[in-house]
Amino acid sequence: MCGVVGLVNFDCSPVPNQLIELMTNALAHRGPDGSGVELFGEVGIGHRRLIIIDPEGGRQPMSNEDGQVWVTFNGEIYNYRELRSELQAKAHVFRTKSDTETIVHAYEEWGEQCVEHFRGMFAFGIVDLRERRVFLARDQLGIKPLYYGQFPNSFAFASELQALRCMPGLQLHLDLQAIDQYLWLQYIPAPRTAFQGVYKLPPAHRMSVSFDGKVIGPEEYWKLEFRPNYHRSEAEWLEAIDDVLRDSVRAHLVSDVPFGAFLSGGVDSSAIVAYMSQILQEPVRTFTIGFEEEDFSEIDYAKKAAQRWGTEHHVEIVKPDAMGILPRLVKHYGEPFGDSSALPTFYVSQMARRFVPMVLSGDGGDESFAGYDSYRAWMAWLCNEDRPSRKHLLFSLMQTLTLRHRSLLNPSLLKPRLISLLQAITAKPCSTREPTLSNWLRFINYINSAERKSLWRKEYRTLCDMPLDTFEREFARTQGFPPCSTVQYMDLKTYLPYDILTKVDVASMMHGLEVRTPLVDIRVVEFAATIPESVSISKEYTGKREGKLLLKRAMEKYYPSDFLKRPKMGFAVPISKWFAPNGALRDALHDRLLGLDSPLREFFEPETMASLVERNATGPLWLLLFLAEWLRQNRSSVSL
Repeated sequence: MCGVVGLVNFDCSPVPNQLIELMTNALAHRGPDGSGVELFGEVGIGHRRLIIIDPEGGRQPMSNEDGQVWVTFNGEIYNYRELRSELQAKAHVFRTKSDTETIVHAYEEWGEQCVEHFRGMFAFGIVDLRERRVFLARDQLGIKPLYYGQFPNSFAFASELQALRCMPGLQLHLDLQAIDQYLWLQYIPAPRTAFQGVYKLPPAHRMSVSFDGKVIGPEEYWKLEFRPNYHRSEAEWLEAIDDVLRDSVRAHLVSDVPFGAFLSGGVDSSAIVAYMSQILQEPVRTFTIGFEEEDFSEIDYAKKAAQRWGTEHHVEIVKPDAMGILPRLVKHYGEPFGDSSALPTFYVSQMARRFVPMVLSGDGGDESFAGYDSYRAWMAWLCNEDRPSRKHLLFSLMQTLTLRHRSLLNPSLLKPRLISLLQAITAKPCSTREPTLSNWLRFINYINSAERKSLWRKEYRTLCDMPLDTFEREFARTQGFPPCSTVQYMDLKTYLPYDILTKVDVASMMHGLEVRTPLVDIRVVEFAATIPESVSISKEYTGKREGKLLLKRAMEKYYPSDFLKRPKMGFAVPISKWFAPNGALRDALHDRLLGLDSPLREFFEPETMASLVERNATGPLWLLLFLAEWLRQNRSSVSL
């Protein structure tokens, strides 16, 4: 894992070495093992390196043989050995054992289509001195970040926003529509950022910028299609998922340094540890954190998984200092980011980095294999399963007949009640509710439109009427998808890259730790897109749906049923208790949100914020707390 930066001056003025070094050093936490800068007149690129593969030969920026193509690269290419052999057969000469060099030669061979050959996590910039352009690309699923800005007479890109803020004379303007989307979703979806004129390159997108200022793109180079395969038997599905997951974990284990695994105790991370333990010869190092509040900790399940595989298990019980590390989190995320599980991710990354520079995690399993509770709720709502179950209706019928027999029911009420029950029992399930975007947003929004309107000051309330353009564009692509696949697709294109993967990337890179995600792999995701809903999210005779069913069944040969079938628990922190009237953070929360010097007062109604504090609306309160700190840090350098 590394940090990349780049700058193009359209007026042909030379890029100062000092500026590229300043931008590069702003990302020193991402690459503590080395740095490099290359200047090409009006173009400059920089790199911070975390050594994972080829310690001696992997220095960046890296060029081809004649020095006409240079790359600064963040990530890992897992199929680089296969690509290396293919490119050598085409007469390309390699000087290193690094996966980075594969990118240079793949670009020489295939041009912008090189990205379509890569299996991995990547965000990179290529300087092509022959064509006088810079080529940028981001991996298919958005594991690695890439920000860019178009400024007067220049174009810049970087792994994090703070590097772009090193640009001299830069005056940033707040994007209030992006802030409203943050309140809606707890993150800002691409291409927006909190700043006007500064953007995220979306996943599976590439773009190019000529030295004289012509920008082409961004354009999408890969699309995910959900096409269920109804021809496999259950045994064939179990064999297929086992093969796909084993292959992905094996591919993600390529490394020249020690590594381990995050082990929360959930099904996903436990599956990763199971495959790692079978593939590797030595015990896996596993890392778990827990809390004193037992309702928010799966530490006992993590210990069971560790014991099952004999891992070298490391556990810490932490008392998160939310207010103490909040300024650091805000600085590194660079824009408002409201997922409170960034806190435990920060702590588990900090602990793991004391032992290893790289870990595998189980992120992505819920999106690919239909594990979220919201999917089950969505399916139940669409199918009108909020109506009483047939089993319950039959019980009511028997109870009614018993009451009649005992003369406890008024005869005048008996006939209509019996008719109503019999009609309900014999009625066929219906699916009259529409799988629309507005309906799905009801299941995932953190602060809905009406609540946001009451929160914003009057002059800003029209922001709540603005469309979620990223969501609308992606939802339009789900025509013909099954209902559960529709919302899985939406999460894979929005929530996964802009929340989950952003959270992990930033919190881990704060400590110089590389996190690899075998369940967020193009081959895994494309396989998962063929699983029918009847296989992935089952409705048993009890009327209750069970998510992630195929993955759980595949894990039955490794873990007992009670381990796999327990209620889902997210990677949460007990902020609801901290924010409660007698909670440890109640007073600080009140001051940050409602104090006379709170920057939130410029945009939001104090009465509405006070109401949120009074009823301990945990999710919205954390969003506002993070936003307050972000506005405080940026008050002097950002304008409306």
